Amino acid sequence: MIEVRDLHKAFGPLEVLKGISLSLAQGKVLVIIGPSGSGKTTLLRCLNLLETPDRGSLEIAGQRLEFKEGSGLAPKAVRALRLKTGMVFQSFNLFPHMTVLQNIMEGPVTVQRRSRAEAASQARELLGKVGLADKADAYPHQLSGGQQQRVAIARAMATAPEVLLFDEPTSALDPELVGDVLKVIRQLAFEGMTMVVVTHEMAFAADVADHLVLMDGGIILEQGPPDRVLGHAAHPRAVQFLSRLRGEEHQ
Repeated sequence: MIEVRDLHKAFGPLEVLKGISLSLAQGKVLVIIGPSGSGKTTLLRCLNLLETPDRGSLEIAGQRLEFKEGSGLAPKAVRALRLKTGMVFQSFNLFPHMTVLQNIMEGPVTVQRRSRAEAASQARELLGKVGLADKADAYPHQLSGGQQQRVAIARAMATAPEVLLFDEPTSALDPELVGDVLKVIRQLAFEGMTMVVVTHEMAFAADVADHLVLMDGGIILEQGPPDRVLGHAAHPRAVQFLSRLRGEEHQ
């Protein structure tokens, strides 16, 4: 389903990804953790080409791309890969002038050219799925942060992607709102949705991940089943990072 091989990305002289390789089977959940500045979000953004890797290769749901320095990508190839993915950002990114229903309908109508009636029916179904069936006619400013993030998840699902990408989906939320968003993601995992999640929520990572990746300095320090990575990390920097997190949790 997802194959990443020797992926590199630099911003000027700063090399952010230094040869990332990983794979994920269909229906599984990959969770990426690590300190700020480790390259987690850059990797996630490379998966749907919000950032273009400098070199390496990427394959998602049979759509394969090779990257070489100085070579561009055909717009058709970019669009084909993005149609395979849906992305949920930490800052929601809902259109403020549109109702909740209109936000969810926008992708299917504009990108996929589906009828408004079909898109509206699906949008209402997705709102029910994320527990917001009664918010179809509300505007984003009338919702809590947790509700806005659940709308963003429904919007990402509206184009029927094969992979969902989550960039710190709870980091902008008040603590009491985190649970409802994580509940939706857990339900999607239970239903077999292939997902890649960047998060700082360690308990959630341990609970939902099939494969856990710990990054720092643009490389993967540890990867494997969450119980092994979280409980038996071998790399000294990984051990240090996890020990600090456990200390913060018990303060």
